[in-house]
Amino acid sequence: MSNPLNMDLRARAELLSYLVASHLLARQMTGEWLSVAHVVESTALWLKTNGGGADAMERVMISTRAQDIARRVEEELGTKVTPKSVPALFCENLRLDFRSPVAREIYQHCLTHLVNSGYL
Repeated sequence: MSNPLNMDLRARAELLSYLVASHLLARQMTGEWLSVAHVVESTALWLKTNGGGADAMERVMISTRAQDIARRVEEELGTKVTPKSVPALFCENLRLDFRSPVAREIYQHCLTHLVNSGYL
């Protein structure tokens, strides 16, 4: 059975935050951003783990913005985005750890982006 389309603004912002943090982690570990295949896999993993339902257009809209936002976050947060701080964005179950100030800043960037882009 498939999940109904149930992504409100907060869920969209959380998914986008997860993808941005994943891009930053990949960048810190490999020097490269996530590949398209890894973005698709990460999106599917987040949706399954969080019980989110999103159609193809919504998934594409959110996932295609993640790398650009990750670039801006990397520039704006500068020294806060380090090889030590980025892995700490995730809990042991690969969910974002919102106890991390950097994770909360990423979430705020993503939420602001969605609101400003009119994607409610």
